[in-house]
Amino acid sequence: MTSIRSRNIALAFFITALLVFAPLSSASAQSEELIDAEQVVDIVAGPHAVKVALINSNLAAGFIQMAFFVTDANTGAAVPDATVILKANNDKEEYDGWGSAHNSPGNPGRYDGRMNLGSTGEWLIDIDVTSSIGHGGANALTLEVPALNRYTNGSLVFFAVFGFMMLGVAYLFWSVKRQNRRKAEEGEAQG
Repeated sequence: MTSIRSRNIALAFFITALLVFAPLSSASAQSEELIDAEQVVDIVAGPHAVKVALINSNLAAGFIQMAFFVTDANTGAAVPDATVILKANNDKEEYDGWGSAHNSPGNPGRYDGRMNLGSTGEWLIDIDVTSSIGHGGANALTLEVPALNRYTNGSLVFFAVFGFMMLGVAYLFWSVKRQNRRKAEEGEAQG
């Protein structure tokens, strides 16, 4: 009885610690200026100087996450009231993608955006920035989305685990059937 209570208390303490510390780690990650950027490009979009950082990408799946640091091109001051619109063009597929980037109160000059690129090929990412100091647009990045591999190591592991589970279910049915057959044979032998 006492071990159950202490286990429940320890579990409650662990859950409380997770709930307290999990938001702190995401807040500290947002306050950093660049987090392991894969590619950084400086561009000018009208009166805005924009540093575009490709933060996280899984181009094989068509996923990109970017950070945009928007400043006044003349003064270098952060622009906290900008509207950042993203447009992705794939000329071969005649496909467009749209998105927007949003800032946080903790870092008003940083705008974070995510996009899913719907097909393979070369994608041109354009940005359009509008704020109280003006409007401007520019080409930001060119990314190549490769053809998808149908089977990856993760999917092979999934199929292997699924296969073992099905073998386990088949073994359970077989062993229950065998046990029922033995009981029936014992019942006939006694009766």
